[in-house]
Amino acid sequence: MRKGIGPQNLGAPGSSPITKNYSLLKKLSDPGDKYKKGDLIDETDHEEQVYSTTNKNKYSDKPGAGLNVENISEIQEDKKGQYMTTLDEKEFISSGKKKTVSNYNVGKNVPRDTLRPKKGKFFKRGY
Repeated sequence: MRKGIGPQNLGAPGSSPITKNYSLLKKLSDPGDKYKKGDLIDETDHEEQVYSTTNKNKYSDKPGAGLNVENISEIQEDKKGQYMTTLDEKEFISSGKKKTVSNYNVGKNVPRDTLRPKKGKFFKRGY
């Protein structure tokens, strides 16, 4: 008999590297899970979160801090916890070294803002 693909060569259930540790019922994430460094925050999570910001303005204490997700960086980490920064119109995903940014949300040559979770050290998923 020829060896190859067939039920006789499948092995024990769950032994396949493709299906091992895989469940159709397993979720991608649970509400309350932490975002990881390098993740982009989900738009719904962003619009529902209130941040601690370095630039105080009329939107600072409102959900989303008056910013669109395309104008904030990926999640970064330091000793204080996770944070995101505002992006310049020429930046994409990660922020540069410039101390001022210009985009349609904040205006021209505004100091770069740092957004941190209002409570705790980590951004949490809401879905």
